[in-house]
Amino acid sequence: MNNFPVEARNKLLLEIDEALAANQISLGEAVRRIRTELYGMTQTQYAKFIKVSDKTLRDIEKGNTDPRLSVLGKVLAPGGFQVSARFFKRSI
Repeated sequence: MNNFPVEARNKLLLEIDEALAANQISLGEAVRRIRTELYGMTQTQYAKFIKVSDKTLRDIEKGNTDPRLSVLGKVLAPGGFQVSARFFKRSI
């Protein structure tokens, strides 16, 4: 695990949160950034840490799967994120 000062950790998490909210990155990219930048782990290490298979984590990061909400919760939780729904106004 990377030993970030609290301020740097919070800055990174805020960047990820804002990029997700603005649809600039996918959930898979957010997971990859949490894994690599926050924890400094390989996919195998992170998958073992969160108790999912390597293949599941790999597919999520690549966007090759639509994982169950419970699995998304597992992969995002170490970054302090949780899965939720929110309303946003769409222009048609």
